[in-house]
Amino acid sequence: MKRFRHHGPVSAAGSVAASVTLATAMTLIAILLVQARGVLDFGFLLGTPSRFAAQAGIGPALAGTLWLTLLTAAIACPVGVGAAVYFEEYAPRTRTMLAIESAVANLAGVPPLVFGVAGLALFVRGLGLGSTVLAGGLTLAMLALPTVLVTSQEAIRQVPTGVRAAAYALGATRWEVIRRQVLPAAAPGIVTGLTLALARTAGAAAPLLVIGAASFITYAPGTPGDPLTALPTRVFAWSARSQPGFTALAAGAGVVLLALLLVLHLAGMALRRRLAGAAR
Repeated sequence: MKRFRHHGPVSAAGSVAASVTLATAMTLIAILLVQARGVLDFGFLLGTPSRFAAQAGIGPALAGTLWLTLLTAAIACPVGVGAAVYFEEYAPRTRTMLAIESAVANLAGVPPLVFGVAGLALFVRGLGLGSTVLAGGLTLAMLALPTVLVTSQEAIRQVPTGVRAAAYALGATRWEVIRRQVLPAAAPGIVTGLTLALARTAGAAAPLLVIGAASFITYAPGTPGDPLTALPTRVFAWSARSQPGFTALAAGAGVVLLALLLVLHLAGMALRRRLAGAAR
């Protein structure tokens, strides 16, 4: 079936939000660099926590954050986009479905701490996963899911109805229309939502602290079943220390975390532009 080219503009709101976020991140990085001068080096990036500030590093926490980001994206993206496709393309527009859709969307405004309590009950204790990277990834996926769902729904709604009508006129099935027309046209908006959701979860410390993230671990997680540790919890732990030197370590870890978020946003912007160009 011939694929229709859709000339859809990239969401202006998403571009403005990304620009503001990038500017804020760069400003915070500059401020924290002043606090963390003399700390940032390869020894700090690859080292392990220590009772002595001069010997401490963020290697395990950095690896844990990367694990959590990958798990969150792998879980929240297919579930969120799949739910958005169902709500927009398959679900009947009944009062019950509208109520469910509204309730799920309202979860985007729930404080991250609440998701941490839910993760503690469901994954750490209910499924017996313990305070592992997998439990943390599932908890953060719950936190990211409402944002991915809402932004994906909005992106799907913005696909012109004429695209669907033309595809149906050529004899395409509903799934062929969704897979070959709707999703490619909505892909830039979906990527924007996923980027924003991952940025929110990557810096969330409260849910990880609630489910029992390790405050001191000397090896990097190698599998999802390893103990949970992450950069936000490491920043929190060092910020609470009164010994000299740990304030600079917390600032250094904050710089690394903001740099990761900056890279994430830049990658999302590049992918969004590429997808938008491919849909034209």
